[in-house]
Amino acid sequence: MLTGAVRKAPSPGNVPELKITAKKIAVMNPKEPLTIYWAKSEIGLYQTVITSKTTKTSAVISGNYGNVLYQNYESVYLLKYDKNRKSDIYQLEISTKKIKRLTNEGNIDYFFLKKNSIYYVKGSMGMEPSVYRISLNGKSKVRVSPTVLDVGDKKYRYYIGSTGPIEEGEDIYFPLVRNPWPSSGEKYIEPLEEEYSLESENKDEEVLSAFEVEYSDYIGDIDSDSFVFTEKDAETEMSYLHLIFKNKEKVRKINGWSVEPLDILNGWVYFTAEDTEGQNSGLFAIKLDGSGLRQIGNDEFSYSDYIGNVKGYLVFQDRNKGSFTVFK
Repeated sequence: MLTGAVRKAPSPGNVPELKITAKKIAVMNPKEPLTIYWAKSEIGLYQTVITSKTTKTSAVISGNYGNVLYQNYESVYLLKYDKNRKSDIYQLEISTKKIKRLTNEGNIDYFFLKKNSIYYVKGSMGMEPSVYRISLNGKSKVRVSPTVLDVGDKKYRYYIGSTGPIEEGEDIYFPLVRNPWPSSGEKYIEPLEEEYSLESENKDEEVLSAFEVEYSDYIGDIDSDSFVFTEKDAETEMSYLHLIFKNKEKVRKINGWSVEPLDILNGWVYFTAEDTEGQNSGLFAIKLDGSGLRQIGNDEFSYSDYIGNVKGYLVFQDRNKGSFTVFK
C-alpha cells in the first residue's frame, strides 16, 4: 500500500558490523524424507520426494495448475486454469488423489493459507484488490480487508510508503513504514463509509528506513512476533540488517554486501548475500538477536529461486532443470 508518509527516518548510525565471508561449503541432504508438490506449466502436478540418499519425482495429476500449497501433508491446494486461463481453487486429497473444486470465481489471481483458512485475491493489479476468506473446505465466504496482504508482526503491519521532498532540492524516496494493525481486524470496511478515511488510517504511520526499500527487502512472521528488513545507502554501499523481535530491534551494518531476507524459522533469519562486485554470494542464517551468523549454502540460488519451507528446511528450485535443493 503506497501512502504519503511525511517524515524521514534517521540513519542507523554507528551500529555493530556483521562481517560476511562466503566460501564453498558442502550441501547436506535432509535427515528425514521431504515431499514437495509442484506444478509444471500446462502439464500437471508433480511430487518430488527427497531423502538422505535419493530424489524421486513422479506425476500426480495432469492439467494446468499453479500456486501450489499444502496443509499438514493431507491436502494440496492449487489454482487450476481452464483453456481460457480462468482460474479457481481446487483441493487434492493426497491419500485418495481425489480433487475437489472449492471456488467458482474464474478470475482468482492467487491465494494463500493462513489461520486454517484460505485467502484469495482478485484484481491484484488495481488500487485496492478484492480479498476473500473461505474455510479449507471452500465454505463460509466473506470479504476481508486488503490489509491482510501486508506483512507484519503481532502489533504492526509494514509496507512501502512515499515521502518527501523534506526540503527543497531533496528527492522523493520510498521507505519502509509501519502502522498498527486496524482495530477492526480483518473486517472489510467500504471506503465511502463515514468512519473510514486515509488520514485516520495512517495517523500513526511511522517511517522506519532512512533509505529506499524494495518489496524483496522485508519479511515478517506474526506467529513468532518478528520482522526483518534491509536497507542500503547507495552512496557508501553500506547495507543495514534490521532484526525486530517482540518489538525490540537489533541493527547490523554490512560493508560491501547486498542482502535479501528469505524467511524466519524457529528464531533464525535466513538471507542471501552478494558482494558489490558480484563475485561472491551465499546463503546465510542469523539469530533474531543478531548473533550466531553462519553460512548454510553457496551461490547456486537467489531470492527468486526460493519457494518456501518444508518441515523447517528451506527449499530452492532450479527452474531450468526442475530439481530441488534444501538447506537447514
